[in-house]
Amino acid sequence: MSSYVEATCLCQVTPWWQLQADFQYAFRPAGGIPNPENPSQRVGNEAVVGLRTSIMF
Repeated sequence: MSSYVEATCLCQVTPWWQLQADFQYAFRPAGGIPNPENPSQRVGNEAVVGLRTSIMF
């Protein structure tokens, strides 16, 4: 079973421009299956970082 945590923050930089940062952390993202590169270990936890921008005309 996988579990996820996510945090996001939206910033209004100017009246026409927004930036949104995003952080996600997955615990056991593959459900505990063996690592294909090293079968004696399980697939590890994963962190994902993203940035989104919106420009309005």
